[in-house]
Amino acid sequence: MHLKLTLSLAVIMGSGAAAFAGDGAFKEFKSWQVSCSQTQSCSMRQYLSDNPLSNFELQRRGGPESPVSLVFAPSESAILEAGSLEVSIAIDGGAPLPISAKDVTVDTGSGTVSLSGDFIGNGLIDDLKNGTTATVEIKARTSSLSADIPLAGAAASLLFIDEYQKRIGHTDALSAKGDKAPNPPLPIQELRSIAELPEAVRAHFQEGGACADTDPLMFDGNSMSHNLDENTTIYVTPCGMSGAYNVPFQAFVDSFGMVTTLAFPVMLDGAPSATAQAYNLGYDYEDKSFSSFFKGRGVGDCGTFSEWKLSEGAMAPQLVLVEEAFRDCPSEISENETIDPAEWPKTWPLK
Repeated sequence: MHLKLTLSLAVIMGSGAAAFAGDGAFKEFKSWQVSCSQTQSCSMRQYLSDNPLSNFELQRRGGPESPVSLVFAPSESAILEAGSLEVSIAIDGGAPLPISAKDVTVDTGSGTVSLSGDFIGNGLIDDLKNGTTATVEIKARTSSLSADIPLAGAAASLLFIDEYQKRIGHTDALSAKGDKAPNPPLPIQELRSIAELPEAVRAHFQEGGACADTDPLMFDGNSMSHNLDENTTIYVTPCGMSGAYNVPFQAFVDSFGMVTTLAFPVMLDGAPSATAQAYNLGYDYEDKSFSSFFKGRGVGDCGTFSEWKLSEGAMAPQLVLVEEAFRDCPSEISENETIDPAEWPKTWPLK
């Protein structure tokens, strides 16, 4: 996992949450932003201005026949506190599609409404692909709102998701359907909440646990599980309080029902050591390798870059340090500098 950034890109990376390294994708189609993770989970999102909804998002995980979820955030959150909501969606003035109350989930903490249902089977996805405007109606006991969502670029966004998730020509495609059976599931799965972890791992996030200070919102897009075999699973999650540009992660191994934490080997004062956490962690499940870039400052022109390889230990998988590079922060920031940790002084391997 070789890391090479321009300074401007490092600034962008430093402004948001950490994301898993490697094989993700991002593309824009009109006003839609489409992003996919290496777990093949994808979303197409539109940020809206001067609109009763501040954003509208379609989400789909990468597993075979995965359902579609719709998520949106009202610009005024008061409607979310008005009790149960009635939600419907109409395309180009057609008959509204009502969403069953059991399929409407309100999260007042994040200020969002999530919709579930068979949006592929009931034709909504086809309507989004072929339509011009989607109208979302929300009714509460004491208030209501109506919002128009422009659909230009939606068709290309749906096709991009099909392509990234390798569904083109398959029966479970969003847009490019065919006769092929769905692909088998990947050995990795995105985790969107602490609740999706097994009980023995969740204990680390409870009061008194090492990860108790973790912001639950950090989980979505930054956590995954990897089934190494039928007896061993790795869980990679944020763990603890994040800084301005460094997010701590921890990796757990569930082997034959026994949960342990992976230790990350490091160099300390020229000698081998180890730590339970790594920052801004990336995981490449195909190579079974991890990478970490701890930034000395937000622009990413200094800090520590590390790579580890997963290896079979006597009792469970263990990590082996492949490379560690360190650069002290220069006194001045060069806006045109190319950041390449491969050229930084190596603290491992020793010469």
